[in-house]
Amino acid sequence: MKNWKHKEEWTKAGENCLVKVLRHEQPIIDGFGGRGGNIWCVYAYIYPEHPLFSRLSSTEPSGLPLHKGETFFKIHHGEDGVVTSVQIGADYNHLGDERFTHMHLKDDAIEVFADAITLLERLKLQ
Repeated sequence: MKNWKHKEEWTKAGENCLVKVLRHEQPIIDGFGGRGGNIWCVYAYIYPEHPLFSRLSSTEPSGLPLHKGETFFKIHHGEDGVVTSVQIGADYNHLGDERFTHMHLKDDAIEVFADAITLLERLKLQ
């Protein structure tokens, strides 16, 4: 099964938003800071009807509670070119995050999912 990449995904919808948790597998590099083979990410998809949508910018931080800050920003467009959502997120693969790379199962990544719930709760308050 060489050259196939594996990814797992969990989603939870809010009102005019969605939060997604992803786990990607990566090759383990021996002697590279004790890293394991997993990268966890948390993303928020914010739709045009959400109150925060009009205030989002690729140059200004969103102020959302994301692990070590917002490190991902992408605008999604429909086939007609109209913006359908803004995706904002962060990964758990920074200096000091080695422990997350050893978490293979959803039940191991309790902190990641707790962060995702906090993010969804904050989006409800916007």
